[in-house]
Amino acid sequence: MLGFKILKVTGESMEPVIPAGCFILASKWLLLFPMHAGQRLVINHPKFGVIVKTIALIDKHGFIWSKGENNTSLSVEELGPVDKGHIIGQVIRVFKN
Repeated sequence: MLGFKILKVTGESMEPVIPAGCFILASKWLLLFPMHAGQRLVINHPKFGVIVKTIALIDKHGFIWSKGENNTSLSVEELGPVDKGHIIGQVIRVFKN
């Protein structure tokens, strides 16, 4: 759909920023610009499937380390690094219930 996706959030790991049950709009086009800590991404994680997380840091090798916004979320270390090829899009809008 022209590089945009609408997805329903099912978990609580991004609460209160992105509540469970809300919808998000993600854009693949924004990945053409440099990414930085604090941006929220939709990631096709090799172990955890499609997840929404916040960039914690990008290491010197270009790997993206992410985190949830909730204390119940997996830690940065548990999620581990992913490369840019695993990024589905950047969250550009949250539609809260």
